[in-house]
Amino acid sequence: MPEGAVRVFIVGATGVLGRAVLPRLAAHGDTVVALVRSIDRAAPIAGPGVELIEGDLLSETAERLQTILTGCDVAAHLATALRPGSPGLGATNTNAALRIDGSRRLLGAVLSAGVPRYVQQSIALGYVDGGDKWLDESTAFHRPDDPGSAAQPVVKMEGMVRELDSSNVAWLILRGGSFVGPGTRQDEVLASLRDASLRVPGDGNNWVSFVHVEDYADAVVAAIHSSVTGVILNVTDEPIRNGEYLDRLAALLGLPSPPRDAALPRPRSYRCTSALARESLGWAPVKGIWPQAAA
Repeated sequence: MPEGAVRVFIVGATGVLGRAVLPRLAAHGDTVVALVRSIDRAAPIAGPGVELIEGDLLSETAERLQTILTGCDVAAHLATALRPGSPGLGATNTNAALRIDGSRRLLGAVLSAGVPRYVQQSIALGYVDGGDKWLDESTAFHRPDDPGSAAQPVVKMEGMVRELDSSNVAWLILRGGSFVGPGTRQDEVLASLRDASLRVPGDGNNWVSFVHVEDYADAVVAAIHSSVTGVILNVTDEPIRNGEYLDRLAALLGLPSPPRDAALPRPRSYRCTSALARESLGWAPVKGIWPQAAA
C-alpha cells in the first residue's frame, strides 16, 4: 500500500466509529467515498475530501456497487446495525444482515472492481470464555456447538474475508474491544450509575477488554495505510476486571461502588491482548478507557 494519499470507500461512515475515522483520513490527505442512506442526514460528515453517495449496502445492485468502488485503493466495512429510529430496511437492518449479507455484497464488489485492499471491523466479544487466560488471535473464537450464539454472524463474516486470496486483495480484520467514549454504550453505563440502577453481574471478577472509539479509529487508519495483509488483529486497551471498571467509573462520578448481584450470571471473561496489533501496525491506545469529564 502506498505511503501517500489513497481513495477509500467506507460503509458505516455516519456511525460513531466512522465519524472518528473520517477526520483522521482527511488529515492524511485521503479521499473518502462514503455510502450513506441519506445525503441530508449525512451532512455532518460532509467536508473536503469526502464524497457522499446515497445508497444502502443491503439493497444496492452488484453493478452499482462495482461502479462506486471502481478506482478506490481501499474498502473499509465499518457498518453496524442502525440506531433506533433510523430510516432503512426496518427489521432486516441488523448486525447479522450487515455482517453476512452486507459483507458478501461488498466483497463481491471489491473483487469485481479490483480494489486491492480491504479492512473489516470485527469484535473481540466472539472469543470463548477465557477466565483469567490471555486471549490472542489464535484463541478459539466461538463454540461450534452453539449455532444461536451472537458470535455466529461475526464468524461467518470473518470467514468470507479470510477466503480472499491475500495476494489479490490485501485484507485485515480488526477485532475491537467494546467501545468506550462519547456516543458509545459507556454513556448508558454512566447513566445507570447515576440513577443507581446498575448491578454488577456475579462477583465482577470477569475480565473485559475495552477500546476508546478514537483509538480504534487510529487502528483503522493505520490498517488502511499498512502493508500488513492476511491477518486478524485484536485492537483493545489493557483488560480490566468488570467490577473494578465499574467501581472506578462510579468513583469518577463521586458515587459509591455499585452492588454485586450474585443472582445475575457472570458474563464471559475476555482478557484480550493486542500485542500483535501494536507490533504489526505500530498502534497503541492513547485515549484510554476512562471518560474525560464523567462528572
